[in-house]
Amino acid sequence: MVKVIYYSGRMIRNLTKLADRDEDADAMFELGYRYYYGYGVRHNVKKAIMWFYNAAIRGDADACYMMGTMCSCGEGCPLDDEEAMDWFLQAADLGHLDSMNELGIMFAEGYGVEANMDFAREWWQKAADAGSEEAAENLKKSE
Repeated sequence: MVKVIYYSGRMIRNLTKLADRDEDADAMFELGYRYYYGYGVRHNVKKAIMWFYNAAIRGDADACYMMGTMCSCGEGCPLDDEEAMDWFLQAADLGHLDSMNELGIMFAEGYGVEANMDFAREWWQKAADAGSEEAAENLKKSE
């Protein structure tokens, strides 16, 4: 689902310096992940979304996916299906399979867009062709 890059032996402040100084998207994603799940730091959704956002605008597909997920749930930000759709599209354009599957769900259910099963099936097909078992199941159920 989501990548996790462990910087073994490094403390959070060193990871933060790496993210700040080098504008390292992987370090930013790692910080977001750690704050979101409370790994090595106190759980803090606001900090998580800040780091995910910073990584996402630098083209990190997993961070775009996390931004879409948080927007679609209203976690750490207002619930906004249209913004979630934008983040999922960015991640899908970067080849993120879970985002492609989510786009299929959003088109099937009409979240942030007018419901359109043809578009839903297209996204599920793209994800299934790339190896997503969940998308393949969704595609099968939609027929």
